Amino acid sequence: MALTKPAGTWTYDDLLALPDDGKRYEIIEGELYEMPAPSWAHATVIANLITMLVPLVATLGGRWRTAPIDVVFPGADPVQPDIVVLLPGGKAHPTQRGVEGPPDLLIEVLSPSNRAHHVLTKRTLYGRAGVREYWLVDPDARTIEILARDRDAMHLVSATSGSETPDSPVLGPLPIAAEDLFAGIDP
Repeated sequence: MALTKPAGTWTYDDLLALPDDGKRYEIIEGELYEMPAPSWAHATVIANLITMLVPLVATLGGRWRTAPIDVVFPGADPVQPDIVVLLPGGKAHPTQRGVEGPPDLLIEVLSPSNRAHHVLTKRTLYGRAGVREYWLVDPDARTIEILARDRDAMHLVSATSGSETPDSPVLGPLPIAAEDLFAGIDP
């Protein structure tokens, strides 16, 4: 089936009407984007991130989830970030269909096929929507960029690699070096 509609007209109902073809999709500003299947490196970095995040988020009384989970807020109908973190007092809340409202932290692990989508399109969307913090984790460069919201845009707070320890405005100093998040990505 061809996935064609006029530009900017895709809705959540359209997404629900798609046949189950095993692919993941998200809608940003009415545009449908297909999400590629994770590679070994991508999945390994997500596992490492979860291992690191679980105690931090629990200490703060928060909750986390991984894709596929729909996150819906203005302009996103829905998006599926790799990792979603909700903290007490935040604007997002769990619902039957996923998460409604801007989460406190969204993490995306970059792949060659989706780099521009995450770095440009999603960064702009997340800033406008009120997401407090956004991480771009790059397995190829082995870097972690942490962006925080200022007014309606996401601005780089830190870029770490190697033995540097990332510091999150939302979570605080991370308990591991950047290089530890990339352990095991070489098959």
